Amino acid sequence: MLRGLLLLLVAASAQAAVEPGNWEFSLESPLQNNGATETRQRCLSPEEAKDPQKVLEQVRSKNNCQLSNVQDSGSEYRFDVACDAKVPVTGSGNVRYTPTTIDGAIDLVGETRGLRLKTRSFVSGRRLGPCKN
Repeated sequence: MLRGLLLLLVAASAQAAVEPGNWEFSLESPLQNNGATETRQRCLSPEEAKDPQKVLEQVRSKNNCQLSNVQDSGSEYRFDVACDAKVPVTGSGNVRYTPTTIDGAIDLVGETRGLRLKTRSFVSGRRLGPCKN
């Protein structure tokens, strides 16, 4: 659940100034199996590339997540996130982007059964070309 959330947040967070097309997103996270890197491709439509909230609607409704303190400088996107899932998590992210690349980190904290879990995940993305039909 959290790794899907992280990948969607990254895909959505850097879209304001990215080019539409086929993108490859990678996530390196201790939440993965033995810290393995997960890679996924996603086609970003011109509409999604202009409006990150369109992609975030999917993840927010599924995990009951809310973004706050969103700041976009035109090359860097910062945000706080809070999700009310089975294990509620809060955190923040920082993603640097160009029209064809993204790179950043997301810190999350959750608590379950009296244990506090804290993790830092690293994310990256690159535009591969036009979307395949």
